[in-house]
Amino acid sequence: MFGEFFKSVDPKNILKNKIKNVMMKKLIFLTLLCVSIVMLDKGNCQSQSSYQMEAVTEFSLGEAVGQVRAVPVNIDKEKSGLLLVYSKDKEIDPWNEMFYAPTDNLKFAMYNHNGELLWRKELEYGTINGVWFTPVYPFDLDSDGTEEIYFVKNTDSVHILSYDKLRLVALDSRNGETIGQWPWKKTVYGSNSAMFRNFIIGGYVEEEPVLITAQGTYGKMGLQAWNKGMKMRWDLLIPDDNKGARGSHMSPVLDINRDNVDEILWGERCISIDSGKYLFIADKDRYNGHSDVIQPTLDRSTQDWYLFTCRESGEDGSIQPRVVMFDDQGNRVWTDLEVGHMDMGWTAHVNSGEANVLAYTISRGDKVAGPDGFIRFDVKEYIYHALTGDKMELSFNVYNTIPVDINGDGYHEFISGLGEQADRNLYTVGGEAISYLGERAYVAMASKFMDLPGEQILCYYPNGDVKIWADKKAFDTPVARKRYRNPYYHSCQKLTAVGYNLSNLGGL
Repeated sequence: MFGEFFKSVDPKNILKNKIKNVMMKKLIFLTLLCVSIVMLDKGNCQSQSSYQMEAVTEFSLGEAVGQVRAVPVNIDKEKSGLLLVYSKDKEIDPWNEMFYAPTDNLKFAMYNHNGELLWRKELEYGTINGVWFTPVYPFDLDSDGTEEIYFVKNTDSVHILSYDKLRLVALDSRNGETIGQWPWKKTVYGSNSAMFRNFIIGGYVEEEPVLITAQGTYGKMGLQAWNKGMKMRWDLLIPDDNKGARGSHMSPVLDINRDNVDEILWGERCISIDSGKYLFIADKDRYNGHSDVIQPTLDRSTQDWYLFTCRESGEDGSIQPRVVMFDDQGNRVWTDLEVGHMDMGWTAHVNSGEANVLAYTISRGDKVAGPDGFIRFDVKEYIYHALTGDKMELSFNVYNTIPVDINGDGYHEFISGLGEQADRNLYTVGGEAISYLGERAYVAMASKFMDLPGEQILCYYPNGDVKIWADKKAFDTPVARKRYRNPYYHSCQKLTAVGYNLSNLGGL
């Protein structure tokens, strides 16, 4: 007994016990520290089990649908809503080989975030369900706290391809009533594909709202700026032989030089919303073709903007890179591919360890469209480290995906929900399938449009069901909250019913 006692008080054992206790305390401290970090910024170490996807709002449009566009609307200073633009028809494209006569009237319906219908409006037959025929854009041009809903309307319900009867119309977002109507600028004459490429966009000059209307994509193009009261601010005509690129299917707005004046990116043309003058035309003397994608991309470490472009072709037949990253003054940073028809693309911020910003595009062969939707053939994916141009690979099918920060960590997951060839899964950057959003789920919007942590995904289904998906375990980190506060976030969030702007927010 005494031997055991003296053994326990041996100085060596006492020292060992002290060391053991200190190590145990350190281990406990480090464990608690890690738990705290995860709770404060849990997105940095998310795993598949960390997500809990749920349809937080569900409602029905009450009829079968072919295509639905969605955009958040500030109804007044206290209330916001979701505007849905839809019909039984799929997207109708103006190109002759893709155009078909509409079978259904276009409808507008405003819902609150609980899925309750606030108002519904059915348009006459001549106003076609297509982003190029009928862009729809909410904007508070008169600064009264209520966003008007601007769209292009064909006032001739018999001649569905009337050009002379196009009007810019403004609706009151509180009740759907018409509050203004003006002649639509007729800039382009020629093929239907050239004439019916319409855009409506908004930006700010020293906090003063300016509305932009625009026409054309491939040849001759025009942009007009309007002040409060629809008084013209400037009118820019771009002849078809003008040096520099044509337009894009995307139309992002940002303050690229941080002078409190927004610019619009019209393809590789960076245009001041204040004056209608160019800050620059990237590759002005090198390229005069059409880029499907123009995607502003922020380097978060330096706060510098870059511009990711994906090109269809060079119209003059010259060999030009099909993928180009420019800096914020229009200088080339890196290029890739000298052949191929590039189509679709995005950039996204990830926390994968290999690259912090990804860039994606596809090349394709033929494309068909009609009542069954868009189908692309011979698709090949290209993934890059966005800031260096280094080639990369991802372990899931990136085609038809949109970046979305579903868990609020400030980095993107990817929802495959565009078109007929999507698989309807939500993926991590590592390729884990987080959730399946249902058979034939189509994404109409992916951003933070509800008062919930993380971003949300609005999906529609052919039977007219609408579901808003969210991660019930989401937590908004400081990185995410900084994204939401950026003016670019607000500008591009309003563009989801204009052109092909669903993926713009991936660059932020």
